[in-house]
This record gives sequence, C-alpha cells and structure tokens, in this order.
Amino acid sequence: NMGEMSALALHTMTELANIHLADADGRLSVVALAERLEASRHTLHKVVTRLVNAGLVDSARGPSGGIRLSQPPGRISILQVIEAVEGRITANGCLFEQRVCPSSASCAFSALTCGMENHIREYFTNTSLVDLINENSLKSKGTSCLCTSGK
Repeated sequence: NMGEMSALALHTMTELANIHLADADGRLSVVALAERLEASRHTLHKVVTRLVNAGLVDSARGPSGGIRLSQPPGRISILQVIEAVEGRITANGCLFEQRVCPSSASCAFSALTCGMENHIREYFTNTSLVDLINENSLKSKGTSCLCTSGK
C-alpha cells in the first residue's frame, strides 16, 4: 500500500502536469493547490518540499511565484514521484498477515515477492505523468485493468 504522502504527491504532480501541458511556464501556489486537492496545507507543504528536494518541482517565491514541474511531464515517472516522498519501494517480504517462516532465508515465497517488486518498479518506471493523466493510457498500452471499484 502506498501512503497518504504518495497519493498526495501523485495528485500534486498530475495537477502540475496538466498546468504544464497548457502553459509550460504556468505556476500554481501551494495554497491554491491545497484548495483544488482539498488537502491540508501543512501536509501538502511537506510533500512539495520533498518533490523540490528531489528535483521534480521548481519553487519560486513572490507575487508571480508558485510551483511548477522542473521538466516535461513525459520525462517524470510515477516511480520518481513516489520514491521522492516515500523512499525506495520494496516488497515487504511476506505475503501473509502473520509471518509463518522462521526467517526470510527459508521462505518459499521470497522469489515471488522479489519478482513482484521488480514488476512494480518496472511498471512505475515506465509510466510517466503524461501516461497517468492520459485517459487512454491503459488502452494504448494494451493493458486491461482487473480492478473494480468498491470490491
């Protein structure tokens, strides 16, 4: 599961990507962004600080200031966004609620969790912000979503 910070970071970056696609020099204040996302300004400020520190977002103070993407949205992967706020994505190592193996070395599923981590990292690396906001992204990649909301 991704945390609140990742969700807020991805929403922030998709908002900034949409602004960038309309106007490459367009900026948005954190206050305005918090209102758009109905998010806590305090939490959003923490997220934006991490995105700035990761080099994904530029920030400027003053009347014409605000935040914007530091590069085109097609060059920013969702992995970069998530890892900017959460750190490196890794599989937890155990698929079960209660650990049943005496050690991770004796786990029969360690190769499976490692493989899952590799697939997740690859997918997140190869999915850009443009892909994320493009409503035809899954169709154009030939991928169908097996998820259904509310179930």
